Amino acid sequence: MVIIKDVAKEAGVAISTVSNVINNVGNVSEETKKKVLAVVEDMNYVPNFNARSLKANKKNTVGLFLSSIQGDYYRVLTQAIHLQCKMAGFMLNIYVSNENTSEEIYGMIVSSGVEGAIIMNECLESDHIKRIARTGLPMVFLERECRGEKISSVTIDNYMGTELVMEYLIRQGHRSIGYIHGVECRDDCERFRAYAKTLERNGLPIDARFLLYADFEEIKAYEEVRKFLMRERDIPDAFFCANDEMAGGCMRALAESGIRVPEQVSVAGFDNINLAQYFVPALTTVQSPVEEQGTKGALELFRLMRGEGEPEGKSLKLATSLIVRDSSIPRR
Repeated sequence: MVIIKDVAKEAGVAISTVSNVINNVGNVSEETKKKVLAVVEDMNYVPNFNARSLKANKKNTVGLFLSSIQGDYYRVLTQAIHLQCKMAGFMLNIYVSNENTSEEIYGMIVSSGVEGAIIMNECLESDHIKRIARTGLPMVFLERECRGEKISSVTIDNYMGTELVMEYLIRQGHRSIGYIHGVECRDDCERFRAYAKTLERNGLPIDARFLLYADFEEIKAYEEVRKFLMRERDIPDAFFCANDEMAGGCMRALAESGIRVPEQVSVAGFDNINLAQYFVPALTTVQSPVEEQGTKGALELFRLMRGEGEPEGKSLKLATSLIVRDSSIPRR
């Protein structure tokens, strides 16, 4: 990892001068500023503003870098990782990037001072992953398949899970099946790819009218389904939603519009969040092993941090299963 001393040496100035330029303090000439900033950029130096406070804890801290913490999925994932960290004697720091750029997320990770990182953020681009890897920071990715020295991944088989639920709906006699998208990310892309391929394999068309977008959010799904019902006379036999929260919003919108679930429209989701069994009707969904993903992700990171076994990382993909409940019935 590049440190401030390296930047000062390369620029031919004092460490205090580099510090003054980075913090925009002191009396530094424009020529020197430009010279120092050019070296900072060339060397990919990221100032560690937390260095003093984190120095003592660095060897005991794991960073969990997420794009969101909303919803039952993130709650279960975070609790599983926290439990493993607690049992192993590590402190867990959680960082939420929201709408930060890849460069900003990169800076957040390398300046955090953590000993290892668990990362679930689609916005972090491959070039920045390579730059982080050069620092030697052990990493485990949860949203993409990634493997290298001190780099592992633990992902969920989204494709298989979607195939299971789509084949089930088709066997029930459903011929027009709508899809409610989440945000543009690997999970949604894999689920939609399996949705489209399963329809194609069964000789069924995709009706663009039945493709909605709801960002993995219950309220957005509710609003989008309400709008859909106001503009379209035809409705699909079933809706497959890319997560359970959206399925809940979909069912509420259908019910408020006088459309009975599952008698008129079957609904299925993905993840099997705890609330899915309490929806009315109870939700047919895909069991996503979120707790197992968090647990195995943490344990794999500890292995990389401790240097146990081969330094080359692993790529683990966890199986999914179908949970059949009351929100789907055979087409009459």
